[in-house]
Amino acid sequence: MLPQKNHSAVFSGPKNFQIKDLPVSSKDCILLKTLSCAVCGYDVRVFKEGHKKVRPPIVLGHEICARTLDILRLPNDQIIPEGRRVIVSPLIPCLNCDHCSVGHFNSCNKLNEIGSSVNGGFADYINIPQNNILINGIIPISNNIHDDEASLIEPLSCCLNAHLNFNIRIRDEFVIVIGDGPIGLIHLQISKLYGAKTIVVGKIPSRLNEAKSIGADMILLNNDPEESIRTIWDYTHEKGGKLIIVATSNPEALDLALKVAGKNSLINVFAGISKNKTLRIDPNLLHYNQITLSGSFSSTPKVMNKAMDLVRQQKINLRRLVSHRFSLDEIDKAFSISEGYSGLRSVINSF
Repeated sequence: MLPQKNHSAVFSGPKNFQIKDLPVSSKDCILLKTLSCAVCGYDVRVFKEGHKKVRPPIVLGHEICARTLDILRLPNDQIIPEGRRVIVSPLIPCLNCDHCSVGHFNSCNKLNEIGSSVNGGFADYINIPQNNILINGIIPISNNIHDDEASLIEPLSCCLNAHLNFNIRIRDEFVIVIGDGPIGLIHLQISKLYGAKTIVVGKIPSRLNEAKSIGADMILLNNDPEESIRTIWDYTHEKGGKLIIVATSNPEALDLALKVAGKNSLINVFAGISKNKTLRIDPNLLHYNQITLSGSFSSTPKVMNKAMDLVRQQKINLRRLVSHRFSLDEIDKAFSISEGYSGLRSVINSF
């Protein structure tokens, strides 16, 4: 029996959430009960500025932990029982383009996404479209994973996707993570797992201290970029970084990345940059130092399974990144905390 209403935070335009009870339907979809949904930096940018992919009114939220309301049978022959906790890939690919044909669903030419182009997880219930189900986008999680950390498996999978696409060996090399937010701290944990000496560059002392406690070999408060550049070259014995991850939407971070990248290194632009920002790149740094400049976006259900295994095996700690918890009716507070860079990740819990 379907629930009578779906208590939801509806994004109606920049800086505007409306708490509404929406009608519930499961036509051509699988209905799940939302347990937790984390506030991503992307959600905050959409809330502040809007986004070309997002057409209000819509429910945001794509970092989702939920519970099944019925038995699910997935295309991979997996049966998920009623009442099982799951995570959800936000991808809704077309399944017809060349990228989809080889499993690169995050590169789909006509990609839709939960929390961007269809209603997402800032609601009591969430509809999962058929094309998500056809790529096995609903993934059961083990009992030792808490709801809050489960909602962060999606961003972990995005970070892991970036690392899996690097054709570069980082064991015993210097990795530089520019950005001290939750994403930067996830990249830090992955790079340490892969055996790299990791530098975290950021702007917020409390977050940098957390990076140090997680295992950063060096933390750097970037108040003076030129001084930061000198410090990094000295610390790396004039080698620079072998891998530099830009995990912040600040466009100045790319300039810093180019100036601390060693020869034959790779720079990954992980974060989206606001559309009204202009990037300036010195092509001679790329040319003479043989620097590869790359990007990465989202992940796939296959990579989400790998990410879930890392959390299940306690190789990656996501729960320590959750600093604030709010009810759905307090979503304005959650976004205010995230906008102000207070703490780390805020999670909306649904009951």
